[in-house]
Amino acid sequence: MLAVMILALRLAMAHAARRLGQATGLFAAAAIFAIIALIGFAAALWIWLAHVLGPIPAALLIGGSGLVLAVVCLLLGRVKLRSASPLQSPAAQALLTELKTSNVDANLFTLLGPALGAALLGLLVGKPKGPKE
Repeated sequence: MLAVMILALRLAMAHAARRLGQATGLFAAAAIFAIIALIGFAAALWIWLAHVLGPIPAALLIGGSGLVLAVVCLLLGRVKLRSASPLQSPAAQALLTELKTSNVDANLFTLLGPALGAALLGLLVGKPKGPKE
């Protein structure tokens, strides 16, 4: 029984880690494109102030496209974070069905309860290491 619970926990953690990794990559790309957008808009402002009429459209195009790419990456990252729970995957549903046929009440708490309890106990009992006074 414990082995099945550990397997379910590993499945959930692997799915969550993959989803968070993809979302982190997209957020990093969004940050890079936002920086490009800021540089482009700063260059456009500098050119406009320096020459009143100069290559502003080119700088605004670079800044605007960087901003559009940043928004697209942020929206894609948000979709990745809000995707379905790992417990709704076919493998997890098969595992829950197997547990229920074994006359075990299998729900989210019985699968993740021990891990969450251990994490909470660690937060309550553990002492952070800080500078000694």
